[in-house]
Amino acid sequence: MNKINEFTKAGILLNAVRAPYGIFEKLCAEFEPDELFKGESFWKILGLNKNHQEKLSNLISGNWAEKEISKIEKFDARFITAKDLDYPAKLKDLSNPPIGLYVKGNANISLPSVAVVGTRKCSDYARTTAVNLAKALARNNITVISGGARGIDTAGHRGCLEENGVTAAVFGTGIDRVYPAENRDLFARILERGALISEYPMGTGGEAWRFPERNRIIVGIASRVVVVESPEGGGAMLTAHAALDIKREVWTVPGRITDEVCRGTNKLLNEGAKAIVSVNDFIEKISGTHEQFNLNFDEYSEAPKIQKSAPVLSDEEKIVYSILQRQGGKLADEIFVESGLDFVTVQGVLMNLEAEGLIMNSSGRFSATA
Repeated sequence: MNKINEFTKAGILLNAVRAPYGIFEKLCAEFEPDELFKGESFWKILGLNKNHQEKLSNLISGNWAEKEISKIEKFDARFITAKDLDYPAKLKDLSNPPIGLYVKGNANISLPSVAVVGTRKCSDYARTTAVNLAKALARNNITVISGGARGIDTAGHRGCLEENGVTAAVFGTGIDRVYPAENRDLFARILERGALISEYPMGTGGEAWRFPERNRIIVGIASRVVVVESPEGGGAMLTAHAALDIKREVWTVPGRITDEVCRGTNKLLNEGAKAIVSVNDFIEKISGTHEQFNLNFDEYSEAPKIQKSAPVLSDEEKIVYSILQRQGGKLADEIFVESGLDFVTVQGVLMNLEAEGLIMNSSGRFSATA
């Protein structure tokens, strides 16, 4: 295998045995591709515990990685690791980022995005609100991230698709599993413009514990999180708290204090979340646009569509954008040193990213806008 495939294969194996992310970072930093997979001693050097080593030994002896790669290719998907430009830099804000992600689709999941999440058993009011929020985000060229579940998740995906926007669903199963079954057509539509994402190996079933765990991936990919409606014990509350823990911006839709299904979202207002008082106001605050969408929580009147296509970034643009997503306020000279690109290329890339609205320049210091 070539260099990229050797590290990808190692990532697939380490991901499968639930090894810590730091182990993969160490592997990439200290080893060359021809040094990988040189007996069990190699894994000991990395600092893997005995349990991980035993699991890896079983997978390697059964050629599991080769079989998994074959499944990925047959499903027309890919496995991206932190060595790949498509791996969202924001994921590294998590205390336990995934070693890699299985991705099917062509959406650039590193671009500005908003997670729209909430309860599966939502009110009609919340469902309508989620649809309207997602429509407005799509019109403003912002990717909608959610979990593909019933209720608010489905409403968010559908609203975005109705406006020909880009949306990505993060699964709590393998990406080759359809869960829930009634969303088969929805997932097919998402693939036309967006992506299906999972950290779990192909064929992984929907064990209950996986869904709360996958919520951190939604948080890690998204630039902001909106909790539309949730009771206090809802899974969306775990998503919100995970976002607050890493200082992601969290927004919530206030609900009636007498409704149990709104108690979680209302409580978030006392925990650092911001209130969405109107869709239009929310869009203006997160995007700086003054485009009027004529949307509110009670009705939706058709407004002229803003036809925008998601920017396609070159490899050089992805490198620079990833650097500024990790830490903003950098001078062009600093970006030049970190990126490994020549200075003329860096200058051109910065101009292009600023023109696309992906970065901003404040007194010569550049930062990502989301």
